Amino acid sequence: MSLMRQRLFSLVLVLAWSVASVAQAHLVVSQRGTVNIVDDGAFMVLSLPVSAFSGFDDNQDGLLSVSELRAHAGGIEAQVKQGVTLSSQQGQSTLEGVMFNLASSDNNPSVPLTHLVILGRFTIHPQATGLTLALRLFGTGADEQTEQITVTRGAEAQLITLTPDHAQAAVLPSAWAIFAEQVRLGASHVLSGADHLLFLLVVIVAALRVQHMVLVLTCFTAGHAITLIACAWYGLAAPSHVVEPAIAATIVGMAVFDRRAQRIGVAHTALGRMALVFACALIHGLGFAGVLTDLGLQGADRALSIVGFNAGIELGQLCVALPAVLLLRGVRQLGGAAAFAQTIHLASSLAMALGAFWFVQRVFM
Repeated sequence: MSLMRQRLFSLVLVLAWSVASVAQAHLVVSQRGTVNIVDDGAFMVLSLPVSAFSGFDDNQDGLLSVSELRAHAGGIEAQVKQGVTLSSQQGQSTLEGVMFNLASSDNNPSVPLTHLVILGRFTIHPQATGLTLALRLFGTGADEQTEQITVTRGAEAQLITLTPDHAQAAVLPSAWAIFAEQVRLGASHVLSGADHLLFLLVVIVAALRVQHMVLVLTCFTAGHAITLIACAWYGLAAPSHVVEPAIAATIVGMAVFDRRAQRIGVAHTALGRMALVFACALIHGLGFAGVLTDLGLQGADRALSIVGFNAGIELGQLCVALPAVLLLRGVRQLGGAAAFAQTIHLASSLAMALGAFWFVQRVFM
């Protein structure tokens, strides 16, 4: 880097430091960050929990003070350079000019903090392709396991969500890579969401025919797809303290509906059941929308992301539904009608109990 470029780079970082020091409480949210790619440089501002670092906490209070930062700045910088990397097919980029901002929410640097704001610049090879951003600095707290980073380059934008299990992501990837990643996110979100899985199992209990099951699952996907679109394009939103209990209520409601229909011998039509599943899916879609609150993408990429995310949800559902249907069919064939009815009754009772527990927990706890 030439002397003139070094001076310019230093000036940019000093200005960024000044802006961040004044506006951190309003602009730099905990465990959020930005990477702005301009020409051959990627300017980074990142807020990380101090529990992600080691060797600084002299008074063992779990916080980072100005004196501790001054005493251990070299060690923290080394951990940053090892823990935050930007690489390409041409090799790993170098993080230069690392600076720290330790302003508190009331702009009082003397107050120890739980998060540290880091500024720096990656030098990118002029012909760099296949950029990948990786993070290995996550906090120890349960709420410190996610980092959201917005990457921009001109008119392009991308929101990257990194976790210990998914610690790296392609930067401004191709359309196909975006689609594949959203499929993975959709499937992962379904398979890791206990409440969505329980509702899914309640739904398929009364849909043992494969054709009926596929139709019901498609209605579920269509319902939450509509909600996702409304959230992404039209700003539809609902607070989590409303959405989460409502999702639990759909589990109880669906199980109660089925139990009542079985008890009084009312054969609800497939069309009626699909309509009910669709209505519940609109509520579940608000829960799914939490994953895609801000896609960080524009135009066709945003549409492609929603299509991929919904495709992933459908695949995840099928991965659970098909084995469950096969298991229930096995129970009916091996144990007879009585064993099958007892299994359905037990599953329904457990679903109602667990759904009711989640509802109370999410409303009052």
